Amino acid sequence: MKVLSKKYRYIWLDFETTGLDLLKDEPIQLWIVEIDANGNIIDQYQTLLHPQKEIKELKNIVSFITNINLKDLENAPSISTAEKEISRFFWKNTIVIWHNISFDLSFLNRFFPSLKYAFSIDTFQLSQAMVPYAPSYALEILSNYLEEKPLFLQRKSKYWLSFTNDSSQQGTFHDAFFDTKATLALFCYLIDFLWQVQEKTPVLSQLINKSNAESLQVLPSYEYKPSPSIGEIVIPALKKIAPADTSFTSFPYNIQTSNFETKKRYYIWNLKFKSLLQSLLANKKILLVFSSKPKLDIAKNLLNDMWIKNIGFAREEQTISPKLFQTFLSKSEFSDFEILFIIKYCVHLFYWYGVLDLNSKWDYKVYGFIKDSREIVKYPLVLTTHQWLYSLLEKNIETYQDFQILFFDTEWRYRFYNLYLSRTCDLYYIQNFVDMLLYKYQLLQEKNLISAESLTTLQEFDTFFTMFIWILRTETKKLFINIPDDEIQINPIVSSIEFYQTKLLLERFKEFWPKLESVLQPSDFKTLRLQIEHFFSITETVAKVQRKMYNQSDFYFLFSEDTKFTNRDEFLDIFWNHHTLFLSNHETAYPELLPNITDFEEKKLPHLRAVVDLESMLSKFISKSDQSFFIISTVKDESREIFEYLQTILELSDYELLVENITWWAWKNIYKAQRKPKKIVVWWYNFLMMCYAQKVKFDELIIRNIRWAQSDLILTDMEWYAV
Repeated sequence: MKVLSKKYRYIWLDFETTGLDLLKDEPIQLWIVEIDANGNIIDQYQTLLHPQKEIKELKNIVSFITNINLKDLENAPSISTAEKEISRFFWKNTIVIWHNISFDLSFLNRFFPSLKYAFSIDTFQLSQAMVPYAPSYALEILSNYLEEKPLFLQRKSKYWLSFTNDSSQQGTFHDAFFDTKATLALFCYLIDFLWQVQEKTPVLSQLINKSNAESLQVLPSYEYKPSPSIGEIVIPALKKIAPADTSFTSFPYNIQTSNFETKKRYYIWNLKFKSLLQSLLANKKILLVFSSKPKLDIAKNLLNDMWIKNIGFAREEQTISPKLFQTFLSKSEFSDFEILFIIKYCVHLFYWYGVLDLNSKWDYKVYGFIKDSREIVKYPLVLTTHQWLYSLLEKNIETYQDFQILFFDTEWRYRFYNLYLSRTCDLYYIQNFVDMLLYKYQLLQEKNLISAESLTTLQEFDTFFTMFIWILRTETKKLFINIPDDEIQINPIVSSIEFYQTKLLLERFKEFWPKLESVLQPSDFKTLRLQIEHFFSITETVAKVQRKMYNQSDFYFLFSEDTKFTNRDEFLDIFWNHHTLFLSNHETAYPELLPNITDFEEKKLPHLRAVVDLESMLSKFISKSDQSFFIISTVKDESREIFEYLQTILELSDYELLVENITWWAWKNIYKAQRKPKKIVVWWYNFLMMCYAQKVKFDELIIRNIRWAQSDLILTDMEWYAV
C-alpha cells in the first residue's frame, strides 16, 4: 500500500450489537486493529461484551446475524472493563476507519464516552465514489464483488494471514473479527486504486489539493506530473441513446395495436410473453406499462436479449453539461462530497464508462448543478410501471400525448391508480430537493450567473420551509401521544384545531410562489410547486399519517390522502387522448388479443396452495436438501416464525438463508442468491419477481398462507413472467 500520512494513528473498529436501536440495543462484540503508515498491523484487540440485558432475552436472530453463540456472552467482560483496555488506541491524532461508520460511532460514543479521536473515515462513502455499479455497498457484497480485482485480492490475502487468531481463515460477515479484516483490505485497496486513478488523470491530484475533506488528509503525497490546466480537462461524451429509426422485418405475429379497439381489455394468456413483446416492436411510440419494477425488468431483459436497444424508461438521462462542469471545477475549494463526486467522475474516466453511476443524495446535489438540461428524448418504445405512468403523464403531457399505452397486468390498474392518488408525501424528500436547489443557486451566484437577490429569495424559502416542517412535526407528534399504532387517520388539516400553527404557515406559501417563479429556472420551479401542491391537496381532505421510526427517539411522519375509489370511466378520463389497450394474463372472459393462436408453454411451478402447519410444510426440505427453495410468506411475523424453525433443522446448516425482512436490503440478498446454488429465500412474491428479473431460479416454490382474494392472480403472474 502507498504510504499514508505519518501524522495520524489508524485504527479499525467494529461492533456487533443486539440490534439497530441505539436506545434499546447494546454492543456484544468488539474488535480493534491498528496499522502503521505502511499498512502493517501493529496492534489489535478483540473481546465479547456482556450485555446488561438478560442473555435469555436475546433472540435467535442475534446469533444468526452476528454468528455469536449467546452462551459465550455469560462470562464476557463488562463494557467498563473493555473501555480501560482499549483506551490505548485513542489519542487526539487517532483516525477511526470503518464501513458505514455512523452506526458504530454512535455505539462507541454512547457506551465508551471517555474515548476521543481526531475524525473518522467511512469506507462506505469512499466505495460509492470508487466502485461504480456495485450490486450493493454492504461490506459482504462489496468484498465478494471486488474479488475479480487482482489489487483487492492482494490486500485481502495479506490481511487474512496477518491476524493473530487461530481461526483467521474462518469466519463469516457480521462477525467483528471477520468484518475488520474485510474493511482493512477494502480501505487499502481504495487507497492504492485512487493512486492509479491519479496516475491516469494527473489533474485529479490538483483538485484533491483544493479539498478540505478530512478523509483525504491521510492520502499519500502524489508526485505531480506535468498536467493540463483544469480548464483543459477533456470531458468525454456521455452515452446518449437517440431514438433509432429501426425497421424490423419479421415478427412472430402481426400486431398493429392501432387496429384494436381502444380502451378495451384483451386476454393474452395464449401467447408467449417473449413472442408478444417481439410482435409489439412493429409499433412506434408505445408505452408498455407493468404493475411492478421487477416485471418491467423481466421485459427489459427479454428485449435486450433480442438486441433491442432503443428503449426508454421514462426517466431523465444523467448527462452532464461540459460548460457547467468546467464552472464547477473552477471552484476555489471543494467540500467532502464535492471532491468525492470528482473522484467518482475520474474513476468513470479510468474505466471508460460513458454514464455516471449516481448512488447517493450528495451525487444528486452536485448533479443538480452540472446536469445537461435538454428536452426528453422520445424513444419509440418506453417501459414504465403503473404508478410511474400517472406521474409521467401529469408532468410531461405534451411529450407523450401521441403515444399508445398498453397496460399489462390490467387487473392491478385501479389498485395502483388509487395508490397514486393517495401516494404518501415525504416532506423531508422535498426538503432535500430544496437543499439541492440551494446548493445549485449558490454556485450560480458565486459565478455571477444569477443575482444575489435571487439567492436570497431561495434562502428565505429554505428557512421558512424548515420551520414549517418542524411545526408540522411538533403538532403531528401530539396526536400520537399514548397511541401505540404507527398509522392514524386525521381530519383535514386546514379545518383542524390541532394544526393551528401549521394552517397559519400554509397561507404564507402563497407569498413565495411569485417570488420563486421569478428567480428559479422554469423546470426547477415546476418540480418544486408540483411536490408542495401534492401536500396541499392532502391538507384539504381526510388523510392518513404514518409514523416512521428509526428508533425510539428519532422518527418522522408521512402524510397521504385516504385511498380513493375510482370507477372505470373516471379512470379512463386520464387517457382520453391516448389509444389505450388493457392486456390480461388472468381474465379468461376477455376476448383474446390474437384468437385461435396458442403458443403459450405452461410452466410447472410447484407450490402448496393449502395452509398447512409449519413443520409439515418444511419437512420436504430435509428430503430434498440439494435444492433451492423460495417460500412466499405474506406476513412479517410468519417470516420470523419460518426463520426460527429453519434454524432448528441441522440438515440445512449449509444453506444460504435469506429472509428478506430480517436480513434486509433486497439487492444484497439478490446478489447472495445469485452466487449460492443451495439457498432458502423467505419473502413476498414481489421479491421472487426481482429474482426472476435477475435470472435467479428456484427448484421449489412454496406458497405460505396467502389469505386474500387475489392469490390466484399472484400465481398466474408468477407463471406468466417466469421466463
